[in-house]
Amino acid sequence: MTAYTGWITKFTRIGASIGGVAGFLYAAYIMATSASLAWTDILDAVESVAAVLAFAVILGIFCIALGGVVGLVLGTVLFPLKSFTASSGFMK
Repeated sequence: MTAYTGWITKFTRIGASIGGVAGFLYAAYIMATSASLAWTDILDAVESVAAVLAFAVILGIFCIALGGVVGLVLGTVLFPLKSFTASSGFMK
């Protein structure tokens, strides 16, 4: 049971990490290429950077949660398959 919990925890952390990074980068890209942001004046640029980072952090947090759930499901599904293939001698 300990191995099962460790496997699920590992997959949940991996999914959350990948989801968070991907969500942050995607949100930063979408916001930075938005036509509604102004990059001409220094004050406008600072406001635009703040808006990009705020949106990226919010979407990144959402993707961390979503990635964690996906990792949890994958870990739950793949662990029995791993133990099945290990016991049958198929994958050593």
